[in-house]
Amino acid sequence: MRKFGIALVLVALSVAVWMASASAISSPQVFSLLGVDTQTSQPINGFTWDRAPRAGDQVGITENLYKWAGTKRGARVGRDQGIFTYLSVSSSGETATALIEVQVYLNGGTVFVEGMARFVNGLTTFTLPVVGGTGKYDNVRGYLIVKQLPGSVDKEAFEFHLLP
Repeated sequence: MRKFGIALVLVALSVAVWMASASAISSPQVFSLLGVDTQTSQPINGFTWDRAPRAGDQVGITENLYKWAGTKRGARVGRDQGIFTYLSVSSSGETATALIEVQVYLNGGTVFVEGMARFVNGLTTFTLPVVGGTGKYDNVRGYLIVKQLPGSVDKEAFEFHLLP
């Protein structure tokens, strides 16, 4: 009888752990936002854009986030804050690889994005994994597609693909 009780406790504990690690969203979500830099990137540790970045240089970013339907900017819905760490830069400075870590603050919670991206002549289109979140987005997974808008150096389109 005691073995049965221990087994029941272990099952209950594993269900509790599984439920605690489940995402707070109940179905997949896809939405687009417009990111607008709130200031020029923030150099870290002395890197001030007076030269091309080198491996190890870091830049902080802060952006306001707006609803986005692909043509018009809507209401502000959040912000993001993050850091780019350059891992490699070509001798010409035209291509680079960076580790990107960004916390996205949205109504009801946050989403954390972290991954590597390759830049060619500045920003291009790249995909980063969503590795977690808080609040409404607790333990969420998925990916984020980032796309530089044509003719703009301070605006990006973000397409979130979130999974529970």
